[in-house]
Amino acid sequence: MEKVLLINDSKFEKIIIKDLLMGLGYSVELGDEYEAERMMKEFSPDIIIVNLIMKEITGDRLIKKIKNINPSVLCILSSSNDLNIDDYKENGVDEVIHTPINGDRLVETLEKKKKHSTKMKFCPYCGNELGESFEKIIFCPFCGQRL
Repeated sequence: MEKVLLINDSKFEKIIIKDLLMGLGYSVELGDEYEAERMMKEFSPDIIIVNLIMKEITGDRLIKKIKNINPSVLCILSSSNDLNIDDYKENGVDEVIHTPINGDRLVETLEKKKKHSTKMKFCPYCGNELGESFEKIIFCPFCGQRL
């Protein structure tokens, strides 16, 4: 089961998106901008959905921090405004979604990015490339952390 970390300071929006994702078969954890980096390391999500406007940081800047820790995690920026992906790619944003989210659009975004995502996977703790057989690895061969 793929794991999604949902970072959003709106409790209502988090609940709606979580319900959609769980209905699609994803394991979902909820957080805010203050606990995002810690949760990313503990939960090791495949996908992170981050809201653009939060209290102390913008989602694209948070995604940039996340990508510095784990460049292979799929990062999606969400906003109630229409966003152009080209404005955020330099910060590591892989895709943008418009909220309130439509279930079909969410499925389309997740499937499209899965097909086009990089095959290269990295350890979220030490950043070393895990190689072609990354899906079979339980512990990082470089730092020993459980993946």
